[in-house]
Amino acid sequence: MMADEERYVKLAEKIFMGESPVIRQLFAAIAGPEEAEALLAMPATTASLAEGSGRSVEETQSMVDGLYRKGLVFKKETPEGTVYRMCRDIMQFHDATILWPEAPRSYLDLWQRYMEEEWPAFSETVEKMLPRPVTRIVPVSESVDSRQQVLAFEDVRRIVENSEPIAVTNCTCRLIAHKCDRPVEICLQVGKAAAYSVDRGTGRAVDTEEAIALLRKAEEAGLVHVTMNRAGESHFICNCCNDCCMTFPMLIDRKLKMCDPSRFGCVIDEETCTGCGDCLERCFFGALTLDESRGLMTVDAEACMGCGLCQVVCPEGAVSLVEVREQDFIPG
Repeated sequence: MMADEERYVKLAEKIFMGESPVIRQLFAAIAGPEEAEALLAMPATTASLAEGSGRSVEETQSMVDGLYRKGLVFKKETPEGTVYRMCRDIMQFHDATILWPEAPRSYLDLWQRYMEEEWPAFSETVEKMLPRPVTRIVPVSESVDSRQQVLAFEDVRRIVENSEPIAVTNCTCRLIAHKCDRPVEICLQVGKAAAYSVDRGTGRAVDTEEAIALLRKAEEAGLVHVTMNRAGESHFICNCCNDCCMTFPMLIDRKLKMCDPSRFGCVIDEETCTGCGDCLERCFFGALTLDESRGLMTVDAEACMGCGLCQVVCPEGAVSLVEVREQDFIPG
């Protein structure tokens, strides 16, 4: 039987984070020694775990069910039975365990410590390793010029209209950081991710009508829609702020390419813009400025991420999005 500290080092190593002191502490905070042993023995069925540990199948299943609820294991049905595997990387560990319904505040605070102390340096490594960001911005539908061709997987409302089932979960970033007063139960899961959330007890099933209402609520609160950066695949629609988000501060402050823009860019109609500045505070990315000499808003095309939030609050309807990137910009 290995020492407790060694177990948690090995667990961190399994998600390629063996050098991280905080990740080891997170594993120690969420999994007891026997649970850690079970995780290290995965992938495995409950029967094989029981045989290797000397516990009964019933006792082992109870433990595995607890690990599943905590977000430490995932399950897959096979001809040999249900096979359980550990979370495969830091992102699964982050996203799943933060939503553990019984997570104590101390556990969430430990995650925030990781985000402040270790995540910035690690995100630089991630950016260098990946050819493209794993997420991209999805624009607010109404902001896109009606003459543009908007594909189904880049229209946030069509994503939910074409998805079944749908669930809403808490935003993991705001749950641990609590730096702003924007909505927490606001991130959507679709398809298999939604089924997983409901089955595990970390998400609430919603119908299309409520999902669209939540998107509207997110837009009104100044949250940016973010989804997977693959054409036709959307397991989630996060609704992100610039205060708590794990990605946007890296993008804005450190200039790391952690999230792709949408295919669209903001344009201002100079005939109708009054330069009121309502859109300024909506832009996280510093793409809008007021040209005081002309009394008009101007756009930095390089900085614009094409989210369309500025359009939501424009009283004159002077803001819209136009296509600035080809359809193949989104990876297939």
